[in-house]
Amino acid sequence: MIKAGLVGLGWWGQVLANSVKDSNKITVSGGFTRTPSNASDFINESGINIYDSYASMLEDAGLDAIILATPHSLHVDQIKLAANSGKHIYVEKPIALTLEETRISIDAARNAGVEIAVGFQRRCHPSMVSALTAVKDGSLGRILHVEGHQSAPGLRIYKEGSWRQAREEQPAGGMTGMGIHLLDSMVSVLGSVDNVTVKSKKILQDNGSILDDMTSVLLEFDSGTTGYIGTSIATSGYFSLRFFGENGVVEVRRPDLGEFVYTDQTGQIKVTENKGFNMEGRSLELFADQVNGEGKFLVSDQEVLKSSKALEMVINAAD
Repeated sequence: MIKAGLVGLGWWGQVLANSVKDSNKITVSGGFTRTPSNASDFINESGINIYDSYASMLEDAGLDAIILATPHSLHVDQIKLAANSGKHIYVEKPIALTLEETRISIDAARNAGVEIAVGFQRRCHPSMVSALTAVKDGSLGRILHVEGHQSAPGLRIYKEGSWRQAREEQPAGGMTGMGIHLLDSMVSVLGSVDNVTVKSKKILQDNGSILDDMTSVLLEFDSGTTGYIGTSIATSGYFSLRFFGENGVVEVRRPDLGEFVYTDQTGQIKVTENKGFNMEGRSLELFADQVNGEGKFLVSDQEVLKSSKALEMVINAAD
């Protein structure tokens, strides 16, 4: 059983902790937050040990790993400290907002001899596995185009003063929180992004937010395949990722990724339901397997670097 310390006990940190409550591979046994009063209910219900600093957490020899559910801008330094303390690292995406910082983070872990994994948990969902496998095994033929859209009503959810409302943490609107998942899936089967064109705008003017609420990205991959990503932090929860091949189309849809759709050349449609899958828990268990030498995490370092490079291109183009 891997014992992990959770850094960041906000909404998403709590989701991660709860996802492995019944796991026999990994457990969250301790936590650190700068504002424990904001997470008092979770702390009382979970009964986890609360550390008074990140440093004291890293000094605990009883912890095998660190889970970082913290602002993107803090990841690099937190990863370096954890690596130097011999702790394995599971870090939420994006690992960093620049390719250089992503490289520094991965190198810090690898040079220290500890495992590092980035939380692209959507990749382990059965619907996503089916779609990406269909692209990789060649059954769709040449992939001509890919389209993805992921949105959620973040502007109604983010608490006042939250780091998620800061433009330096959320450049290009929903790309860092949501669109990065689409980039990750795309580069895992299509390779590096060659160039991007971006429109990122604040359309709603009466909500007090300074974030772009709609971002649209046109992409071209090294392979010649074209693509599109759309993401909004001001509309309903929505998810769709579809690959258009010369022999057919595959699509993953619904916010919970609960449907896999295959359309053949004749237009016949087959829908497979995969509802209720615990993506977050499965991703953390795959991380635990790698720490224990019992398997490989589903996202490679090279894929993380490719999506990081593409995200930096999107952010720069949006600016």
